[in-house]
Amino acid sequence: PADRGRDAAQAAPWPSAEGCEGRRVTPWSAWFPDVLLHAPGVPDPTAEHAIARSAREFLRRTRAWVEWLDPFEATEARAQEADFDLPTRSEVVRIERATRNGDSIEVRSYRELEADWTRHGDAQEVVSRDLRILTLTGAWAAGEQVQVQVSLMPAINATGLPDEIAQRHFEAIAEGAKARLLATPAASFYNPAEAARAAAAFENAVNKTAIDAWRGHTNNIPRATVRWL
Repeated sequence: PADRGRDAAQAAPWPSAEGCEGRRVTPWSAWFPDVLLHAPGVPDPTAEHAIARSAREFLRRTRAWVEWLDPFEATEARAQEADFDLPTRSEVVRIERATRNGDSIEVRSYRELEADWTRHGDAQEVVSRDLRILTLTGAWAAGEQVQVQVSLMPAINATGLPDEIAQRHFEAIAEGAKARLLATPAASFYNPAEAARAAAAFENAVNKTAIDAWRGHTNNIPRATVRWL
């Protein structure tokens, strides 16, 4: 078992595969060389579980995986619903923004709305209670193009991450996985000192990446939007 990390390190430099939608996906096993070197003896399923949970936490907290979803057409109706057309095995963390025919429209919090948004409301806005169904409030004309930008994280049953996300955040996700594994009491690889170091490195990466993502990976500071109540 102790040789698995070394064997994996001698494999292809980036063992990704083509997933759905034609995107290259990096499997959780790509992190084995970094993780198993510090946690020898960890079974493969246990290592993959820790890596997957680390990736979910990292991307949930940083909102660093952002995508514009494919636009869809509204129908001539009020308060209509649509499913999120997400990349395979991903979940929405937050709806970041939305557009109607390319023009910005407001994303509303369902807790701010005083009436049932599936029945009432005049403004053309978007709202979602469960981040699975998107409701378009107000009156819409047939054929109007609606598009939303969302931040994402891998679903529970995901087998990896898109290459561009995995490569950019590879080390941070490895540190999170090591922190989880090495803090396992009574395990042969239990190492609380190294677990604490890895956890601190993970937290530092989360904080830095969250700021970078908020700034859109630039040195600009986004302006706050003032809402008058």
